[in-house]
Amino acid sequence: MAHSHSFHNLRHRKERSERIDQRPSVSSRPFAGRIGGNQEFTIAPDDASFTTIISKVPDAAATFTWKQSFSLAGFSDVELWKESLIEGVGTCLQIYLAGLYAVGLAPAVTETALGPITPATFGSLANWVLIALFIYAGGPVSGGHFNPLITMSTFFAKLSVFPRTVLYIVFQCTGAVIAGWLVRASLGQPAKSFEGVPGCYIDPELVTPAQAYVLETMSCFALVFIAFGVGLDPRQRQVLGPALSPILVGLALAICTWSSGIARPGYSGASMNPARCLGLMSSAERFTYHYIHWVGSITASMLNGFLYWLVPIYKPESA
Repeated sequence: MAHSHSFHNLRHRKERSERIDQRPSVSSRPFAGRIGGNQEFTIAPDDASFTTIISKVPDAAATFTWKQSFSLAGFSDVELWKESLIEGVGTCLQIYLAGLYAVGLAPAVTETALGPITPATFGSLANWVLIALFIYAGGPVSGGHFNPLITMSTFFAKLSVFPRTVLYIVFQCTGAVIAGWLVRASLGQPAKSFEGVPGCYIDPELVTPAQAYVLETMSCFALVFIAFGVGLDPRQRQVLGPALSPILVGLALAICTWSSGIARPGYSGASMNPARCLGLMSSAERFTYHYIHWVGSITASMLNGFLYWLVPIYKPESA
């Protein structure tokens, strides 16, 4: 009787294994600049389809040249346009939710004795969870950037090619502007109600452009430095793995949001996502100092790219 029961279990496991083997294969395109992947999802040179894939999208491999990066062939890759669309949709949804609680938290600056500490704290905690969830959701398809700062940083660090960078940023900004106007339409408030959104508002009477530039650049640099260390550096693959890094990237953003949001009167916190401020400031019809959100992000991206050139991830190939 026991032998019969054991045989039944063995047959059941075999049938189950056969059913699993018959499942369709998962569609996943390799991409070195995938946040949370620690460059785990890249194509190896010995892969049969290596040459075909690299000819269209060189950042499917762990390393590529600047010449390959600026190849315009990527713009004809339909799959890259689909991934860019996901970036646009994800950015729209993320900024819509973030815009709602940002508008709701803005009055707390003057309504509590703690001043900006209250909205900065709650906003940071919300950002932590929101960013981590969206990286988990979009990472398998597009890499889970949803932020021009991350996309530009992967470009300067040679993890994203030029066509991907351009398409991602265009779709991210488009999604952000749509989100900003959807927030305004949802709340039914005038444009002036959106001027003081935390992370995008800077009082020009209290904060100079130079001060805002330093605050934005250093906050972006800190975020990118941590995001690359925990989410893109393959040396962390065995330590953290792809599953934990989105949580740590969200935590890094939360810390940067909180610290920059309470330090300077007239400065409601670093943007660290120029698309977010583009969308929310367009709904406010007010773009004071918005160029700093872009210049600071570009500067931080270039600094991070220089570090990865100075101390590269991979050893140079021996002659």
